[in-house]
Amino acid sequence: MRALGRRIRGWRAGAEHRTAEDDRFFDVPHTIELRSDAFAPDEPMPISRLSPPLRWSGVPTEARCLVLVVEDVDVPLLRPFVHAIAYEIDPAATSFAEGALADAHSVPSHVETQLALGYNGRGRRAYAAPTPPPGHGPHHYVFTLLAIDFTPRFDQPPTKNRLLDAIGGHVIALGELTGTAER
Repeated sequence: MRALGRRIRGWRAGAEHRTAEDDRFFDVPHTIELRSDAFAPDEPMPISRLSPPLRWSGVPTEARCLVLVVEDVDVPLLRPFVHAIAYEIDPAATSFAEGALADAHSVPSHVETQLALGYNGRGRRAYAAPTPPPGHGPHHYVFTLLAIDFTPRFDQPPTKNRLLDAIGGHVIALGELTGTAER
C-alpha cells in the first residue's frame, strides 16, 4: 500500500479547489480567526475518529448563521474530499468541543449539543477522520468557517455543492485553519 501511495504522490486535488477559493467567495473578507487547541496552523493534527476542538472570533454582527466545511485538498482525486459539513450553526457560538462533528449515534458523552450535519465524501453525516494513503506524503486538512447573512433551509442534509449553491452571494466573512496528517 505504501508503494502505491508513493507512486501516486503527485496526484492531488489541489488547494485551489478548496471552499474558500470558490469563485462565489472571491471578494469575501477573511476576517474570522479559526484556531484549535489540538494543533497549530499548518502543523500536524491528531489522526483521530473525533473531530478536533475548534474556536473562533471575528464573526460579523450581521451574521445569521455559520457553516463549517472540512476538506482534504491533497486527496488523489479531482476535487478535495469532504470530511465534514456543519450548518445552521448559531452565529453567537465561539467554539466546538472535541468530537462535536460526530453523528447522532457516536456523540461523545462530553459533547452537549448535536450539530446539523451535511453529507461528507463517504455519504455519511459525520466527521470522517483523516486517513491519507500511506506513503502519499503530507495531506492538508482545511477547516473553513463561513459567516452567512441568512439561514439556509434544506429539505434534506446538503452535500458540499448543494450547500455552496445555497449560500453563494450570502457569505459575509470567512476564516480557515489548516492542519496536516501523514501516514
